[in-house]
Amino acid sequence: MRITVLLGGNLRNEAGEGCQEFELELRPGSQVADLLPRLGLPQNRIKMIMVNGRGATLDTEISEGDRVALFPPELAFNTFVSLGFRKESVEKRGKGK
Repeated sequence: MRITVLLGGNLRNEAGEGCQEFELELRPGSQVADLLPRLGLPQNRIKMIMVNGRGATLDTEISEGDRVALFPPELAFNTFVSLGFRKESVEKRGKGK
C-alpha cells in the first residue's frame, strides 16, 4: 500500500530524505511503529504522530492513502498549540461557553 509521510523539523534530515513530504510503500496492515525502521528513526525522536490530521500512536494501523505526520520533541509542543488555533478547534471551544 502507498502512504504519504510528512516529517517535521530535523526528522527529514535524520531520515535521510531531505524533504518534508514523500510517498512510501508499506505492506498492508502496517502500524506507525513499522514505519520508523524504514526511515531509520528511533522511537525517542518521535514525540507527536498524526494520521490524516488526527492524533495517533505507534500502534495506530495505517491504511492505503493515509497521510502520516511525524514530529520531533522540539516541534511537538508548537505543533500541538498551533493545532489548537485551527478554525474548527476555536469554533468548538466557542460553543462550549
